[in-house]
Amino acid sequence: MAQTQKDLKLYYEGVDITRQVDIIECTCRDVSCGESDCLNLKVDHADTWFQWGPKKNDQIRVTRSGYDTKTMFLNTVVPEDGAYRIYATAAKSVPFPKRWQAYEGKTLAAIMAVCAGECGMGAKLYGIGGGITYEYLMRNNLSAPVFLETLIQREGGILKTLDGNYAAIGIKYAQGLPAMHVLELDSDQMDSQYIDRRDLSWKSVQIRTLFGNGTARDANSNGQNRIITDIPVDDDAMAYRWAKGILMAHNRQSETLSIEMDFNPGYTAMVRVDVKSRTDAAGEWMIHEVEQNLLDGRTKAKMYRCMSGIG
Repeated sequence: MAQTQKDLKLYYEGVDITRQVDIIECTCRDVSCGESDCLNLKVDHADTWFQWGPKKNDQIRVTRSGYDTKTMFLNTVVPEDGAYRIYATAAKSVPFPKRWQAYEGKTLAAIMAVCAGECGMGAKLYGIGGGITYEYLMRNNLSAPVFLETLIQREGGILKTLDGNYAAIGIKYAQGLPAMHVLELDSDQMDSQYIDRRDLSWKSVQIRTLFGNGTARDANSNGQNRIITDIPVDDDAMAYRWAKGILMAHNRQSETLSIEMDFNPGYTAMVRVDVKSRTDAAGEWMIHEVEQNLLDGRTKAKMYRCMSGIG
């Protein structure tokens, strides 16, 4: 199937090459945490492009009707049925060595900058205090992305790859922003799925150590109480803060809403959606991941219920 969307643009190293290739498939997966955003392209007539000598981590970007993948980095090119399958990711394809590293008196912003720099990426913080200072923090034989994701989760946020950066985004901050979309949902809508697993949520998380003790509770859960004794903290305040982060990260996955629709360029990870419905799905949601089919014009989104009651 040849390209049919006139407003679909493909940029390679900042140059518009849309007319030099025939785009057969184009899908972008945008996720809020756990993995990098990725771009899956299939192109024909790429001979001119290959004369440029494409190499790993070259920059690729696709836009359509207000949607922008932002900077993606070339990962793999595979011949397929006379065409080329191209994979690009929002994180650079570099080694992620595991390391033991101690941080003494360092701020969250400083730690993020150092770890992101290991991966050739920048660092951004949104709704999380970069001035949070750790008396002593240990990186226990973890790669930089895994260490950062663990740390940001404990601080009540998610770690996302975004336009050449590792971005820490506070969940509470993102939930407090105005809803970008209002979705009306009928009970018999075939292209949506609401799943309620609040029976798996936790009622509380307590971090109990020699140096700090703190307990966070979810007023909306009747689940189990969890006690954690193997996470070193500086003091009671840090124990309480991290207990809240761990509890939120777990419980926000208890309710999910998946939906497929015609192409909607405004659906991106960590955007809030308000659902109007007579079903249990009514309320405020945060987009966790989106798959945008930029050629066929379809959007698939998975959302988590916005959390309240954790304190």
